[in-house]
Amino acid sequence: MQNAAELIGILQAISIVAKSLAVKLMQIEKDMQAYEAGTAAVAGRRKAKKGWKW
Repeated sequence: MQNAAELIGILQAISIVAKSLAVKLMQIEKDMQAYEAGTAAVAGRRKAKKGWKW
C-alpha cells in the first residue's frame, strides 16, 4: 500500500510539472506567432516602401 501511495504522489508531481510546461509552451507559441506577424508586417512595409510588388 505504501508503494501505491508513493506512486500516486510521483504521478501527481509529474502531472503538475507537465501542466506547467504545457502552459509555458502555449505562451511561447503565442509569442512566436506575434513575433512572426510583426516581422511579416515590417517586411511588407519595407517592400512597399521600396516600391516592390507582390
